[in-house]
Amino acid sequence: MSFDTLEIFNSDSEEFSSVDYKAGAYILSKHFNIEKFLASLTADSSYVKQLLLKKDSDFESGRAPLYVCNCCADLGCGALTVRVEKIEGGYRWSDFGYEGIDSKEISQDDYMRRTGPFEFDEIQYKSALLPYA
Repeated sequence: MSFDTLEIFNSDSEEFSSVDYKAGAYILSKHFNIEKFLASLTADSSYVKQLLLKKDSDFESGRAPLYVCNCCADLGCGALTVRVEKIEGGYRWSDFGYEGIDSKEISQDDYMRRTGPFEFDEIQYKSALLPYA
């Protein structure tokens, strides 16, 4: 099985310094054309634990936040989320979309529907995320 690589890197913009995700060949903030969101890694370690499937999701959908509001990091402002699944030898990210903490619906454009899935090797995935947990 061939896995994608998950990288976490510093992403400095004119407004603030943060980290970002690179899944395979895609820098996700650029891929989804989002500028006013903060990578969840730097907002709250519980979000990282959700990506690692070590904590139940804050969303009724069971999805994990990837990007949150850059002003307050509150899920009430909405978040770009992803479905995270444990697979043999790794983790899978699929089904990207926007949702609010109180919303029962996930908003997806065609671009989001066509993105992924990304499958990551378990050791590499945990090595990338655990420093933020």
